Amino acid sequence: MKLVSFDVWNTLLDINVMLDAMAVELSKLVGACIIDVVEGIMLTRERIKAMRSKQVGNPERALEESQELLAELLGINVELVRRATARAVLRVDDEIVLSGAKETLEGVKRRGLKITVTGNVMFWPGSYTRLLLERFGLMDYIEGTFFADEVKAFKPMREMFEKPLKAFNVKPEEAIHIGDTYAEDFEGALKTGLWAVWINPEAEGIRRIHERGFEVPSVEGILEVLEEIEKS
Repeated sequence: MKLVSFDVWNTLLDINVMLDAMAVELSKLVGACIIDVVEGIMLTRERIKAMRSKQVGNPERALEESQELLAELLGINVELVRRATARAVLRVDDEIVLSGAKETLEGVKRRGLKITVTGNVMFWPGSYTRLLLERFGLMDYIEGTFFADEVKAFKPMREMFEKPLKAFNVKPEEAIHIGDTYAEDFEGALKTGLWAVWINPEAEGIRRIHERGFEVPSVEGILEVLEEIEKS
């Protein structure tokens, strides 16, 4: 194994912390009830995730599409969505970093492996996520960032997983991707020829669920998975 690719949201960073901050800021900007704003965000997220699992939508406009759908649902100008996400980035604190995330990155780094992040975008650009990773010290371990709005593709499309492989001259079978979404992260990585790890918080432990795939209850499980692959 030469490269470990991490999803970001609900793998390294807590998406709920960011969405809560975004909802607060958006409700202030539009003068709307925060409950209505939260409901609009959740409904739009579900719609976008369903579209991406079917690879529906324009990869060139993955970010803009989600912003416009939310603005349309709430009946507001899309610029307010952009402002709310910018304010949210300034608002969040270190509680956004998931437990064990930094320790896991340190553990992978000690093994001498390349570390990248491969992330979809929704509502805010990949540059904002990169800023948060930098702000809270996670970028110290990461050698490459690949976000959907910059790659012009989205998970589970092959292009998203192939981009870091090409950047570091690594074969698919020499890389492993870990993330919390079964269709986007686990199946997308497997179909591109990588090893894959699915973070399932309901999992009772670490188990192999595919010839090249594992299920783990949290991000720390990647360290045990790497050991098992090395032994085999």
